[in-house]
Amino acid sequence: MITRKKVLALALTALLTGLYADTEAKTILLVPQDDRPVSLDYTVSTAEKAGYTILTPPKAFLSGKNYRGYPDQIWSWVLRNMNRADAAVISTDSLIYGGLVDSRKHNEDLSTLMARENKIRQLHIRFPKVPIYGFGTIMRTPYASKSGVEPYYYSQYGNDIYRLSGLQDKMDNGSITTDEAGELLSLKLSIPTEYLQDWFKRRTKNNTINRMLIKDTRDGVFTYFCEGHDDNSKNSQSSLESRYLSIDASKLSETKYGSFPGADQLALLLIARYHNDVNHLKPAFSIIYPLGRAEDTIPSYESQPIGKTISEHIAAVGGTMAGKKVPDIVLAVNTPISSTGESGQFSNFGMLKQSTTDFVNEIKNITERSIPVSIVDVYFANGSDNTLMNLLSKNDLLYRVAAYNGWNTASNTIGYAVAQAILASEMSEADHKNMLTEQYIDNWAYQANVRKNIARITEKETDNLVPTPEIKEEMIAEVQEFAAKKLKLNPATVSANFPWNRLFEINALVSPIPGYPVYQTRAIKQKIAEEKAAREAEEAAKKSKTSAQKKFSPAGKELASADSSENSQDISTIVINK
Repeated sequence: MITRKKVLALALTALLTGLYADTEAKTILLVPQDDRPVSLDYTVSTAEKAGYTILTPPKAFLSGKNYRGYPDQIWSWVLRNMNRADAAVISTDSLIYGGLVDSRKHNEDLSTLMARENKIRQLHIRFPKVPIYGFGTIMRTPYASKSGVEPYYYSQYGNDIYRLSGLQDKMDNGSITTDEAGELLSLKLSIPTEYLQDWFKRRTKNNTINRMLIKDTRDGVFTYFCEGHDDNSKNSQSSLESRYLSIDASKLSETKYGSFPGADQLALLLIARYHNDVNHLKPAFSIIYPLGRAEDTIPSYESQPIGKTISEHIAAVGGTMAGKKVPDIVLAVNTPISSTGESGQFSNFGMLKQSTTDFVNEIKNITERSIPVSIVDVYFANGSDNTLMNLLSKNDLLYRVAAYNGWNTASNTIGYAVAQAILASEMSEADHKNMLTEQYIDNWAYQANVRKNIARITEKETDNLVPTPEIKEEMIAEVQEFAAKKLKLNPATVSANFPWNRLFEINALVSPIPGYPVYQTRAIKQKIAEEKAAREAEEAAKKSKTSAQKKFSPAGKELASADSSENSQDISTIVINK
């Protein structure tokens, strides 16, 4: 017979067991869109710092610097490891095409692509208790590309294809002018037909797959699915396709489906979404801006105001706006007064601005109230705002904020800033510092400063330059020097490499203890060489002067005379003896 005391004891045991289960480290199966640091290393390290175990496919299966992923091998790995996971965060681009770049260059037939897409539904059926968080992309329409991440003909005809697709988008929405219609016809006649057919045929297949993914979302295959708009602009083929896909997704709740700018941030964003779901969290956000266009800013490489993109990212992680309540997280969004530019341009030299000073003072006031602040630095694309960073350093805020991001496109920065702010609360002080350092080395040291220094040294276009061993050493040396001066770190605790053998990105390496080789910058080497040459010249001059003084001193003359007389006498003696 079970007594009342035993019932209470069993109930307490069950409660404690349940609490323990909820606090156990969860395992996430992650299929990234490729092996770049932002897709893989930074995503994994952030999640692991927050206490998660992350399973990823072997790098050899992922799309890498040669842009070739192996979807069938990735699928085999997923099926072998799915039973170990509490949740899955998957790139549909990797599972269907091989990776993000592969989705732009593949020559797969539609039946093969559809068969791979259908495996996602079968995966859900086979593992119904493992929530699947998926993300894919609407194929981008860039201005041009010379780095091999688009079909080969894009280097010559990329601008024309971009312009043609923009005019077709205008024709579709009814905004094209007569002159533009004539330009559209001219472009169709000037671009080789086989190139246009190749480009549009691939886009048509990808669009069909995206419609299937939306249907799977409606059918509950995904707990949440996000369609990223990869490098899109207001009038483009990407914009046109997005408009029609939104009709397919019109009845889906924002808690189940999202469609907004960006691609590289999505894996980490969905890990943060899972974190909120499994812990029953709905973080409330507030947003602050400096003087300028604020939420109405339309960033480079994107087609909509930044305020809309931020709202969509907050919805994607299951968050809300705080309104008049005290927020759980404040997003401090650093926008320019007018339009965004590139971090490598001359204007990013750290000039003091009153608007930035006021903005930093507001950040300081919020942190002093113990409210987590995540800095979304989108003043420039592809790197930090030096003015902001110098003021954060001056006010001792670099390691007092919850998160900082200022890399690549605005949406990439937003996604990381939202996700890392959510996960930061689960980190130790040391791990949190290392996460921030990782971003400062990448976004501030390299992207905003070192990268343009290397371009100046090499006098070559950075996008086309393959880093030599000398360039790699110089990059590490400058990053380490920056870390010592700006972040007050031991240079032996940081390093970096070029993961895709190009200057566009680095993999920032941060160690809790000194362990990396320390290099000297070119400038320091040159200074040391000049100082050595100066010392050698000075020593040579001293020796020359001493020798001259010795030769012309009175004692020297007497010695020379004595030697001369003795030599003369010896010679005379020799002559007489003969």
